[in-house]
Amino acid sequence: MLKLEQTDERLTRRTGLILINRFGDKINLSQKINRAFREPGSNRGIQASEYVLSIAEMLIDGATCLEDIRLFENDEAYKEMAEVKHYPTSDAIGDWLRRHGGADGEKRLWNVLSPIIQSGMTGGSSSGLTLDIDGTLIEADKGDAKFTYKGFRGYHPLVGGSLELGLFVGSRFQQGNVSPQADLVSFIDEECLKNMPGTFTTIRSDSAGYNSEVINYCFDNNLRFTITADHDCAVMESVSKIPESEWDRGINDDGSTASYQVAETVHSLEKTTRSFRMVVKRIKDTRQQDLFTGQYRYWIIATNIPQREKDGQAIIHFQNQRGEFEKMIGELKHHYGLDHFPCGQFEANCLYFTIGILAFTLVQLLKRYYFGSEWKKKSVRSLRYHWLHVPSRIVSHARYTIVKVAMAPLLFQQLLSIYLQICLAPAFSSA
Repeated sequence: MLKLEQTDERLTRRTGLILINRFGDKINLSQKINRAFREPGSNRGIQASEYVLSIAEMLIDGATCLEDIRLFENDEAYKEMAEVKHYPTSDAIGDWLRRHGGADGEKRLWNVLSPIIQSGMTGGSSSGLTLDIDGTLIEADKGDAKFTYKGFRGYHPLVGGSLELGLFVGSRFQQGNVSPQADLVSFIDEECLKNMPGTFTTIRSDSAGYNSEVINYCFDNNLRFTITADHDCAVMESVSKIPESEWDRGINDDGSTASYQVAETVHSLEKTTRSFRMVVKRIKDTRQQDLFTGQYRYWIIATNIPQREKDGQAIIHFQNQRGEFEKMIGELKHHYGLDHFPCGQFEANCLYFTIGILAFTLVQLLKRYYFGSEWKKKSVRSLRYHWLHVPSRIVSHARYTIVKVAMAPLLFQQLLSIYLQICLAPAFSSA
């Protein structure tokens, strides 16, 4: 017979979350956030860092709404570990998001994020990287949300990131009805490259980037690009002129023969200043033949990377890596609870989304520098299951506090090693 009884012992299931907390202390995150945002209106006001880090902790912990902050407030054991007297209420968090949200709040938080990311690059290559850019639709039945091209109300944030770093380097929160091509050049230049000067040499994009403004910007700034091309009349006419003798059998990533063929030609847009390569992948269409494309389906990539550096097959493999960036966006949305928003105002949700990127960044840096190479590509869900959601009991003495962790001895030694490294070693001390 199983009996349930209440206990007055100070217990928590969030033991591993203290690693995030201590990592934030190590990089002086609270001070950086407080400097970036306006001071509270009174001496007794709550600092910006208390709001931002409370939300970030919630998202890393797996919370789905602002009301979940009550679980942190009621967790006396974790509050003692984190040295937090009280968490702000959900109403206070919502009010703060509305007051400080919008493009200004987004920019202020990126002023905090950008130096942290640059500091975290010391353990690896800091130049010659590829900037991926993409937009994502998030359904949100809010009062000010606009209809997306898919027919539902929501938002259309634009993000830029690096697969090599496993990090996002820029974002622009947008209404759902904003075109994917709108102001893409300013996003690349002002929200991404300026956040990470001297880092990126290549831009990789889907068909939203296939326009003369983006292509001319890349040529003018000595940036290489690979962009999925539209199947417009001019493009398809160029493809149709490729001689049959120039089509080669494709090769899969593992070196085996592929079912598609590869060829390339040269193309230009009406307003582009220079021509560029057009790498074409075609595959037999077993369905009913299309009136315009005939017996093949095509995937076309515009690029200015010289053929001697990457042939057509290499360009296809390179562009295929965009799928990994889409997985990064998927983790940000679905594993950090950003597939829905807590507020009814665009400005508040804009800042909430950017705090989600801060939470993602903290976890990625923590995995990269303290958990070992086998954890670099694992999701935050795995991190929660193995390391963050660990039960423990708090025992207080006159001059110190003991956290008694319920964990297998070998795993506890690993947890203790990570904790001591975060507390005692310099930040970003290992790759």
